[in-house]
Amino acid sequence: MEKDAAQAQGLSRQAARGGVALVVRQIVTQALTLIGGLALLRFLQPEDLALYAVIAILRDWYALVADLGLGATLIRRSEPLTGAQQRGLWSLQCLVSLAVALALTAADPWAVTSFGWPAPYAGVLTLVGWGLLLVPFRAVPAVLLQQRLALDRFALIEVSESAAFVTVALTAAVFGWGSWAVAWGVVARFVTGALVANALCRWPIGWCWPWQVPFSWRLGLAYQAGNLLTLLKESTLPLLLGLVLAPRTVGYLKWALTVALLPLVLPLSLDRLFFPLLSRVRDEPEQLRRWVVRSVQINSLVVVWLCALLAVLAEPLVRSVLGSQWQPALPYFYGLLPTPLAFAPVFALIQAYQAQGRPQVNFALNCGWLALLWLGTWLAVPAMGPMGFVAASLAVHLASLALMAMAARDFRINFLRELWPLAVAGTLATLAGFALARLLPLPDLPRIALIGLAVSVVYAAGLWLLWRNVLEQGVLALRAGFGRSSVG
Repeated sequence: MEKDAAQAQGLSRQAARGGVALVVRQIVTQALTLIGGLALLRFLQPEDLALYAVIAILRDWYALVADLGLGATLIRRSEPLTGAQQRGLWSLQCLVSLAVALALTAADPWAVTSFGWPAPYAGVLTLVGWGLLLVPFRAVPAVLLQQRLALDRFALIEVSESAAFVTVALTAAVFGWGSWAVAWGVVARFVTGALVANALCRWPIGWCWPWQVPFSWRLGLAYQAGNLLTLLKESTLPLLLGLVLAPRTVGYLKWALTVALLPLVLPLSLDRLFFPLLSRVRDEPEQLRRWVVRSVQINSLVVVWLCALLAVLAEPLVRSVLGSQWQPALPYFYGLLPTPLAFAPVFALIQAYQAQGRPQVNFALNCGWLALLWLGTWLAVPAMGPMGFVAASLAVHLASLALMAMAARDFRINFLRELWPLAVAGTLATLAGFALARLLPLPDLPRIALIGLAVSVVYAAGLWLLWRNVLEQGVLALRAGFGRSSVG
């Protein structure tokens, strides 16, 4: 029992260190992305954002097929990776990257015609496709660092990538490169990720045919099955609707969805902590339940606060910072804002089931999401236009509620008891922000700063009154993680 207690304590310290590293990385990354993105949007048009949406979803499709889910299975291993496994994973990604580069080169002229892009957009997909040849050099170091819970070094990779993208894309946009500014920013991201990853984690690079290496192919494919459905769902806007709606409308919807989902950026990053952490305690039911509850609470804590800020500040930010070209996207944004509130606990639960070796749960959830989104889009878009996509996006959370009901039984979690203080504090903060916005006759930028501060203070005060015990436990965990040396 003493050994188990020591291991649990060491795991808590590693989790605290890794969590703080990810939080710091996310703050830096989001500061770069937010400041650079706001500046970038001043020089881009909605059509440019529609093109970037296609680039982003194609990059995600590449990530899906690049390792066939082997990255997740290797992170889940408790023993170190062999040199053959590292070289085999790299070789597999090199082969996939070459195939994708050739496919995007061939599809480039068709995409310009089918999506209604302006003629200067020709060649952008080709550039991004050949840039993907650099991504395999990042993949193996990323897997090694995550498996070892060396998340502080892993965080540095993504911070460097974000800085490179913002610097190159913004500089090119200022000089009037339009869509090409985004494309060169993406390529700069690939270059930087490969260089920094290999500087932080050396590995025996070399060629090895992947089918000659003993990989868990079946489990990897099972993990990717759920991700495949997620990508089919996320492809609805830039690809499916891109064929039926004007590029400008797609750009508005993409902007609205991107801004509405900003509160999920931190929970998505913490998945890289929760997955290996939950994998470590998957055979200990009580520890697993405790960490699932903590992950749900942490995700929801951040998301509720950021949703309150966005609800109050979106309109003045667009008016004073982003420019009038994005004003028509605000109705779509407000319709999509409830989305991150529903996704926050669900992301943590998905990682818990994945850590248990039950990827079929994620697969079933994504089946539900995809079916509801496509059915809703097919029914609502012809009748409601772009707002039909918003309605369909909200309908997918019927499947999320079903997952939460199953998790409440499997992990013995009362979600209402664990999360109601967050809902109350978030509601009070939002109402206080809207009330203050009516009372402050100030210029937009000082007004935005004061309202944001007020929303944050009201939210923090509400949590301290309603959730004090949970917050104190979190502070104690952080002190334990940084007050003693790491174990294990």
